[in-house]
Amino acid sequence: MKELQIWHTNDVHSHLENWPRIQLFLQDKKENNPENSLFFDIGDFLDRVHPLTEGSAGKANVALLNELPYDAVTIGNNEGTTLSYEGLETLYEEANFEVVCANIYGDKARKTQTRFAKPFIYKFVEGVKIAVIGLTAAFSEYYESLDFGVEEPLSCLKKQLALLDEDTDCIILLSHLGLPFDEQIAETFPEIDLILGSHTHHLLEEGKKVGSTLLAACGRWGEYVGQVTLTFDEQNKVLEKTATVYKTQDLEAPKDEVAQITGFFEKGKDMLSKKVVALPTKLAHNWFGDSEIADFFYEAACSFTKADTFLTNAGIYMTDLEAGDITAFDIHQLLPHPLNLIVVTLTGRELEVLIQEIIRKQEELKDIPLRGFGFRGEIFGAVLMKRMGFDKTFGVPLWDGEPVILRRKYRIVTHDTFVYAPFFPIIKQAKQKEVYTPELLRDIFTWQLKKRYGEEKE
Repeated sequence: MKELQIWHTNDVHSHLENWPRIQLFLQDKKENNPENSLFFDIGDFLDRVHPLTEGSAGKANVALLNELPYDAVTIGNNEGTTLSYEGLETLYEEANFEVVCANIYGDKARKTQTRFAKPFIYKFVEGVKIAVIGLTAAFSEYYESLDFGVEEPLSCLKKQLALLDEDTDCIILLSHLGLPFDEQIAETFPEIDLILGSHTHHLLEEGKKVGSTLLAACGRWGEYVGQVTLTFDEQNKVLEKTATVYKTQDLEAPKDEVAQITGFFEKGKDMLSKKVVALPTKLAHNWFGDSEIADFFYEAACSFTKADTFLTNAGIYMTDLEAGDITAFDIHQLLPHPLNLIVVTLTGRELEVLIQEIIRKQEELKDIPLRGFGFRGEIFGAVLMKRMGFDKTFGVPLWDGEPVILRRKYRIVTHDTFVYAPFFPIIKQAKQKEVYTPELLRDIFTWQLKKRYGEEKE
């Protein structure tokens, strides 16, 4: 019999406070069993919330993966949609590992292969031929706005499986699609032996069998490291599949752990130390109402997109900006979220529904500790809805103090959190959406600062 050890991580999201232990643990596994081990990351390893990721455009994260190095990775939406086209195409230029992703194309019209990824690769362990396929979540509005092409994962996977060599012994899918998708794939394509999953941050402590396919995943933020053991007979047929996870907090800490973690942050801060502008007065934030920073960014968002108003939660503004020199690091700390502006066009009738939803939910939302959907703050905060209002006496939604005109169309600029989170469903249901990429909120804030206070000259 032959035994293959597979070690995997997913959805680390630049939580580099966990990386020193993960790196030490995996390095030990690689050194002790180099011939019978494979190492995979299943996407969202980087997240621009960390200053080192921001300052290096993700290339510092690739350098960390090179330390092992991993055998292959796939991309998540944080690699795929928060960088520019050129940023993603060049992200892995110095990688010492393979990148596999079958459903992203370098040209959305011609469906040409990207420069950075292959649809699938083969790995050979003790004569066992292993096909490794990668798939990522198909955020079509984002990828197409960046000029990439994206394909629906199931149809893409069907085509890739048909292209595999007939003598393939084992098929592994690196899936940044989420648990429901993985379960559907296992039911539809039983020839896949193992799905290493991610995206929905699910933790499968002992894996999950769906038919003959084993699913494995290890949560989020590098809190766990996953291990899968595949046992083969002499004819290279899979006899047994098992999965387990290791809690990172329980792993051995390197002696310089604190220094490493501090160093990641300080290096990133140094990369972002360039002065952007000098503020004549302080701009303050407020999670529970309007503020100088909120007013400033309202103007920026409407100006940048030519929208009628900007709808946001006040919790996105994390810090004040003090009077004096403002650096890229200061702006990053104010708006650390990898969020884009999105304009939705609503009819007057739809706008009425939105205003009613906000009025009904705003009190319960303001104190919730929101996680995910691109938000990287502490709490949701107040809903800021300039120009929109509600006449409580007559129960009438208002625009600029007057009843909403039902036949009029209103262009509302907001961001990813409001489009993809279930708070106000009418926004997600809107048919007309314009995604503004690759600029994140902080890029647009920086643009407005330079426009108002003058760009710093070299």
